[in-house]
Amino acid sequence: MVFVGLAFIFFGTYLGYFTYIWRCVKKSWELKAERSFQPKITILVPVHNEEDNIERKLKNIENVLYPKDQIELIIVDDASEDKTLEKVRVFAENNPDFKLTIIGQNSRVGKSAALNKALNLSTSEIVIVSDADTLWPPNILVDALPYLADSNVGAVTGRSVNRNIFESWVTKGEDIYLNLASLIRLGESKVHSTIRFEGGFCAYKRGAFERFDCETGSDDSGTALEVVQKGFRAIMVPEAVFYTDFPTKIRDKFKIKVRRANQLFGLWFKCLRLMLRGELRLPKRIAVPEIILFIINPVIFVALIATVLIMLILSPLSPFSIAIILSVLILLVFARHVFIELLLDNLILFYALITFLLGRRFIAWEKPS
Repeated sequence: MVFVGLAFIFFGTYLGYFTYIWRCVKKSWELKAERSFQPKITILVPVHNEEDNIERKLKNIENVLYPKDQIELIIVDDASEDKTLEKVRVFAENNPDFKLTIIGQNSRVGKSAALNKALNLSTSEIVIVSDADTLWPPNILVDALPYLADSNVGAVTGRSVNRNIFESWVTKGEDIYLNLASLIRLGESKVHSTIRFEGGFCAYKRGAFERFDCETGSDDSGTALEVVQKGFRAIMVPEAVFYTDFPTKIRDKFKIKVRRANQLFGLWFKCLRLMLRGELRLPKRIAVPEIILFIINPVIFVALIATVLIMLILSPLSPFSIAIILSVLILLVFARHVFIELLLDNLILFYALITFLLGRRFIAWEKPS
């Protein structure tokens, strides 16, 4: 009976919210996007030990389809110990017509604090943040920025695409997760807003926020929440894709996703506090399911696993035990990647929840080996 109740809550939340989101995705945008909207923009690229990526990133930004006299580029370095800044300076010398500013930190302060230092130098009405290890297609700005022409939209984000999907079973599983997450983010954007922003491409109206979020450790999603709290919409533009490479090893996947989940727990606990005080401006039909999926469902999932293990140990030949074993075998045969990704993601969320409750915070970024 306990198993049935837990399973109903766990799978019911997923199926119910996905069904609702799927219907919302099919709705049209209620926005006034203007293709001619080409304001002056500031692109902030935060870096720490990015000597392997920074030159490629700079050339990538140089090749975007946007008037060069409308682009201001600021590289903000968080105390790199390699040749990152040296390569940036070489690029600046070889491209004197490109407006590029370098900001350096003497000691590491974390990504959000570094971005806020760069924000003080921005002179544009639109501020865009992009991680150094991501790449843009040439048309990303002309696809995404028209949505900011609508007075109700304060921020837009893009959709990440892994370039190495078929490199290992880890990257295949991550692709499944990204597709489901993108579906949810698009549906939430059609309803009102999504605060699940991604660091590869985040564009904000300067008047829609004051500073990048330092409270939750999530500079992208935390700032999107501030935009919503200011009365604007924060949306994902599905055609604004950017490219990245995901680690191929389970150890590195675990490190990255635990850090990200830990930051998102700070975000959703903040939403919960705001909602309980009646101050949350993100619609409850978005906030409540997300809070359940992130905070409650991982705990239920671990309880489900514990219940199943106890039943298998106490009654290995019971109809219930046999049914569970057969169900797992069927899933492994016909939906192996989906099943393993569901298992891993919820275990990672549970572990990240424990780290968050124990007071551990991931403020500065850390690269996998």
